[in-house]
Amino acid sequence: MAQGQNLLEKIQAVIPFVMPTLGGLAGVIIVNLNPRELLNPMYWVGGGIVLGFVAARLMLKAMNRWM
Repeated sequence: MAQGQNLLEKIQAVIPFVMPTLGGLAGVIIVNLNPRELLNPMYWVGGGIVLGFVAARLMLKAMNRWM
C-alpha cells in the first residue's frame, strides 16, 4: 500500500505544473487552428493557463477529499 500512496504523492506534485501547461497548449492550438480570425494569442494562451490552474486546484481538492 505504501507504493500506491507514493504514486499519489507524485501525481499531486506534478498536477500544478502539467495542467496550466496543457491549458496554454490548448490556447496555442486554438489560435493556430483559426489563422484567418486574427485571434489575440495573449488572451487565448493566458486564458488557457488560468483555466489550467483552476482545473489543477480543483483536481487537488478532489484528491485531498478522497484521501
